[in-house]
Amino acid sequence: MPIRLATPADLDPLFQLWCQLMDQHQAYHPVFGYHPAAAFRLKQALRERLRETHTRIFVADAGPDPVVGLLLATYQTGNSGMHYFRRGYIAETIVAANFRGQGIGRALVTAAREWLVSEGADHLELQVAVQNPAALRFWQAQGFGVTTQHLMLPLQPPPHTAPGTQL
Repeated sequence: MPIRLATPADLDPLFQLWCQLMDQHQAYHPVFGYHPAAAFRLKQALRERLRETHTRIFVADAGPDPVVGLLLATYQTGNSGMHYFRRGYIAETIVAANFRGQGIGRALVTAAREWLVSEGADHLELQVAVQNPAALRFWQAQGFGVTTQHLMLPLQPPPHTAPGTQL
């Protein structure tokens, strides 16, 4: 399956797939909650990610289905006093449910890894929802290992909006 860089023309299918990812993750923890009524703002943020110099969104195409997988990768530099300070960060990774198990996720990871290495990354990082054991197994099969625990303490309940409310 061809892997390519996303373009602004991919915004709608990218957003639909991203919403599937967030819908799945909302069951894991409120931190993944989003406001469906804020589609314009959420798409705007995705559009901005497409323009960022050190960010790439890799997509998998499947014939008539324009985007069946996506992986967002960012190259970041940190404190050069550390052994590993040129970070490749992988985020927002999903393959549409009916296309899983076909190697698309691995192909997306390979494309992102190649780009991040070409940018100078000396290591890759990502986060996995602790209640998503399938994703943890996938990433461990790609060679990733657990190094830290990312903890969160909500200081207020998740916001709720009335149906039809514009944010």
